[in-house]
Amino acid sequence: MTADRSASRTSFRALHPRSLLAQLTILVTAEVLLFYTYSVHDARFHWATHFLVALIVAAAVMIVHLTVRGAPGPRFPLILVLGLHLFAMAPDFVFRAGAPHAAWMDVFLGHLSAHYLPGGDKAWLLIAIVAVSAYVVLLTRWLHGRAVEATVPSAASAQLAPTSAGILRRPGRRR
Repeated sequence: MTADRSASRTSFRALHPRSLLAQLTILVTAEVLLFYTYSVHDARFHWATHFLVALIVAAAVMIVHLTVRGAPGPRFPLILVLGLHLFAMAPDFVFRAGAPHAAWMDVFLGHLSAHYLPGGDKAWLLIAIVAVSAYVVLLTRWLHGRAVEATVPSAASAQLAPTSAGILRRPGRRR
C-alpha cells in the first residue's frame, strides 16, 4: 500500500458508517440522559442552548480541520459534539453542587452569555443550521475532489493535490 492510499484511508476513517453509527448511539444515549437531568429541574431550554452552542463550535472545528488539513476530522466528530456539550454544561454541574453562577463561567463556551442572545434557542438553532450546512457543503466538495482524483491517473493527481483553496472553489471551475 502506498503512502497516498494510506492517507486517503485515514481521511475517510471519520466518515466510516460503523464509526458514525457507534458515535451516534453514544451521542443520542448521552443526550437523552442529559436532557432528562435538565427536565427534572424544569430547565430544558438550558439543555437546548448548550447543545446548539456545542454543535456550532463542533461544526466550526470540523470546517477549520477540513480546510487546513485537507481531510475530514477529527476522528470522532459526533463524540466531539458530546464533549463540547459537556464542556459547555460544566458550570451547571458546579451549580448543582451548590456554587452560584459567575461571569467567569463564560469561558465554558459562553455558558451565561449564550442565554441572552436575542431570539434565544430559535436563534441558536438557525446559527447551528447555517454552521452545519457550511460544513456539509465543504465536505461534499472535498468528497467530489476525491472522486475526481480517483478517476485521474496518479501522475496527474500530483497536480490536483488537495489544498485549502481547492476545497473552497466550485469543482470544475478554473481561475
